[in-house]
Amino acid sequence: MQGLYENADAHSAQKSCQIITRSGLSKAKLSLGDLIVKSFFGGIFISLGSLFNLVVAGGSPSLRSSDPGLATLVAAFTFPIGFVLTIFTNVELVTSNMAVMMYTTLQRKTSWYDLGRNWVVSYIFNLAGCLFFAGVLSWWSNALDSDAQSTYAVTQAEGRVNINWGYNFTRGIGCNWLVGLAVFMSSSCRDGFSKIVGIWIPIWAFVCLGYQHSIANFFLVPIGMFYGTNFGVGKFIYQSVIPVTLGNIVGGALMVGVVLWFLYGIDGDPSTQASGNREMKESQSEHEGSPNGHISQTRYGFVDRNNPSTDRYGGARGGSELDLV
Repeated sequence: MQGLYENADAHSAQKSCQIITRSGLSKAKLSLGDLIVKSFFGGIFISLGSLFNLVVAGGSPSLRSSDPGLATLVAAFTFPIGFVLTIFTNVELVTSNMAVMMYTTLQRKTSWYDLGRNWVVSYIFNLAGCLFFAGVLSWWSNALDSDAQSTYAVTQAEGRVNINWGYNFTRGIGCNWLVGLAVFMSSSCRDGFSKIVGIWIPIWAFVCLGYQHSIANFFLVPIGMFYGTNFGVGKFIYQSVIPVTLGNIVGGALMVGVVLWFLYGIDGDPSTQASGNREMKESQSEHEGSPNGHISQTRYGFVDRNNPSTDRYGGARGGSELDLV
């Protein structure tokens, strides 16, 4: 198995989980102001990908009629841009945090208070970012300017709400299971392009499969309501917000966070500890032979003490490669 990783430009599963751990520690140390701003923009970025999807799908009525599978495949391909922006700008998205914070909390690296604080604040301000984008940058900007696009916005919103409660719950599970896998794949990749591909494929899959993302729905449903859906806020909350959010928690926290912890993060697992110690020594040895090899860990990741304005990869402080999950 080790030979597989030696021939591939990817971290081992153990090293990927170490990166997730460092990301969780960084998230736990965010000030309330940083967490609020990052969460607000997380909602904006997810809404951007959602709007891109609506513009393409809504603007292709003939393709949706003649070949709905192809139309779904093409439109869904546009959606992951929001997740790529979220991860590369190191902002906060509660659905990915469900996997990350659960993993680090089970490792006892972060507390249950840290987990609850992160989930609650990021959820609320992801919602705020989505509503801002829906109202100001979509509705008031007339981004869906054709009748076909505005009609599709209504149709897809009604399809998310006017269905069985249990369907939305299980679709929420499937969605955030794939989002959590996108987080893991991103952390396993060494270069930017590979990270994009690692994020794109699982997110593209969940959109094609019709799974439900609670934060994306805070844009996709309100934008349809602006154009006139056949339901109100109360039904939206009961039929969509509650089941999809609960499903996302199961998919992200249990099917990814708990599973990764069981496989790679349980304290006392000698294989995990040995692999982690070996890879940490390899990481440190990369810097010990260099003139700027004095590395210390801060809330921003690993920072060269001889050049504190940069992280271990030479980037500006505020989010190193280790935090791109």
